[in-house]
Amino acid sequence: MKHLTSWKATAIVGLTLLLGLLTYGAAQQNLSASEILQKSVQAQYPDVYISTIQFIASKPSQPDSTSVLKISRKGSDKAIAEILAPEESKGQKILRVGEDVKIFFPDICRLVPLTSKTTILGTTFNSTDILRVDLVKDYNATLLGAETLAGQTAYKLELKAKNESVAYDRVLYWIEQKNFLSLKGEFYTQSGKLLRVVTMSEPKMLSGALRMTKIVIEDALQAGTKTTSTIQTMEVLKDLPEELFSEETLLKSCGK
Repeated sequence: MKHLTSWKATAIVGLTLLLGLLTYGAAQQNLSASEILQKSVQAQYPDVYISTIQFIASKPSQPDSTSVLKISRKGSDKAIAEILAPEESKGQKILRVGEDVKIFFPDICRLVPLTSKTTILGTTFNSTDILRVDLVKDYNATLLGAETLAGQTAYKLELKAKNESVAYDRVLYWIEQKNFLSLKGEFYTQSGKLLRVVTMSEPKMLSGALRMTKIVIEDALQAGTKTTSTIQTMEVLKDLPEELFSEETLLKSCGK
């Protein structure tokens, strides 16, 4: 009788766990494409943080070039990147407030406008990649289904740009179902030409959460041209001062 009671208890526990998993799976399936995309952005990028990232740019028949940026971000519309390396660019800063992006040259005390498609420091990363990561605001998402990618079950989304100011018209995007971590993105022009492929890997605990620490952007139009970025540090903060994202603050730093 004791063995029977024990068997029943084990069966009940097992059934409870199974039902819990099925309920979780059903909840996952009921998420809209926008909700999946939002969870992915939130999983990778805190709302307010300071991060140090290394970029290694590779091009055929050329030596690799390395750069390091310190990025401070507040929400999706305010960010500033300070160039720490290479030495010849050290001290330059790239400021983004809303759709306005400018690079600050301290040696001439001048701010120069950039577009969302301008690449940074000879890498395949543009100003949007580095300073604005808000796919939910920039794209309308459609869930195409699920696929296995890099050994993981992933949502496959199609993203369509909401307006012409967005760097890429159409994106195919894969998001791992378990932790909502981004795995891959394919970026296309309006005519359907593939421009670049982005892969995310090496999940690690950063500032209390699991995040992808390695992002590789490959130029689909130039074979062998790619940039590998590695998040070295990340500190999640409650807030950052508004003056950090001010053009006036930058100009005052060099006496203007």
